[in-house]
Amino acid sequence: MIVVFVVVFIYNSLRPAMSHRVYGMVEGVLYSPDSSSVLIDGQIVREGEHIYGVCVTKIHRNKVEFEAGDRKWEQRIRERPNPAWGEPNQLQMQIEDTE
Repeated sequence: MIVVFVVVFIYNSLRPAMSHRVYGMVEGVLYSPDSSSVLIDGQIVREGEHIYGVCVTKIHRNKVEFEAGDRKWEQRIRERPNPAWGEPNQLQMQIEDTE
């Protein structure tokens, strides 16, 4: 019995912690002066559209401008998402859970 406990304890100590899901990763930009799109978390989004409660306000060749409530920020491709992504995500998950 002690051997099993030790093996389980060692396994749990050495395994990597569960990764925290990161929302709002800009994976790529398809830029055109007429109609640009951005790939965020595998979803194609255009200017003026919302994802996780965040509005894509402007798409540039190498960065994207966002707005959520009174917060505005820019994010480059593959840059760590702004902490502002977390708050709208929590709201969205709470809304989905109540439906």
